[in-house]
Amino acid sequence: MADSKMNAATPPAPLFVDPHYQGSCDPEIIWNQHEQEWWIFYTARRALHDETFVATPLGVIASKDLVHWEFKGYCSFDGVPGKKDNHETFWAPAICREGDTYHMFVTWKTDTDTTRGQWGGPGYVVQYSAPEDDLLNGWKQVQKISKLEERALDATVWKDDEIWKLWYKGRKGGGEKASLIALQSKDLMNWVIDESDTGEVFNKEATGYGFEEAPFFFEWKGRKWLITDPHEGLIVYESDDARSWKMNNVILKEGGSREQDGSMARHCSVLVDEGRAFIFYHVEPWRDYGTPPFKQPQENRRAALQVAELKLVEGKIVCDRDELIHLH
Repeated sequence: MADSKMNAATPPAPLFVDPHYQGSCDPEIIWNQHEQEWWIFYTARRALHDETFVATPLGVIASKDLVHWEFKGYCSFDGVPGKKDNHETFWAPAICREGDTYHMFVTWKTDTDTTRGQWGGPGYVVQYSAPEDDLLNGWKQVQKISKLEERALDATVWKDDEIWKLWYKGRKGGGEKASLIALQSKDLMNWVIDESDTGEVFNKEATGYGFEEAPFFFEWKGRKWLITDPHEGLIVYESDDARSWKMNNVILKEGGSREQDGSMARHCSVLVDEGRAFIFYHVEPWRDYGTPPFKQPQENRRAALQVAELKLVEGKIVCDRDELIHLH
């Protein structure tokens, strides 16, 4: 009986695998106030399709206890239903709530043609909004946030008192080098560049990493944190003002022993609840990272969602992905 109770309060591994193409990536966890549930929005890559990385919808799963998850379907945008072979390409949503409205900042491309490359052509970070009672089908486009020449992707959003902050990966002025682009707004509508945002993110001289993507912001233990994905584990940065970022640690680089968790963690989001921090990430357990993903068999492109708990030890964020999570 004790084992049964413990298992019931422990999230499964994998947490979830998309039921159609098995390409579950880029999780974003939020609290759905209307449904009183945790919802995870994720990029539904078409792993078992040759055009894996385009024509991807956003999938949604829901849970009341972080343990038992239900697939809700794919998001509709501007009244067009999402489907497993989508009419447009959506990646990596960032979602926030203001009053009775939710706002999504998502990488969006009309392009689903791989003649422009396996990732399609350049896209935008686009803002959508939805009423709190329809976070599956109610999304309507508000505006394009980025410029086409920025080749923007992977936004994260946060509110600091009365100021909203938005970060994403992009090429300032259309240059060759990608960087962390920071914007701010007082009303979620009018966005301006935050030139004071500095630090070691996307700075190879400071970190030793020449590639990063997928920034995610959260607050925990009196500090502000940003995690990025260099495809070599996850880089953790810390700050006291959400502007001057210093590298803190690298986590989840080595694979774990749980099912479909035997490779490095990728693109994440973090839930802080009652003082605990849970990191949700995707794993591509069969991928050979020495070969471009689009040159590998479709079976190697499959991805699963996982969750682990973060700890703060002597000022460093650490994570043991094999440690059993006990939930109340």
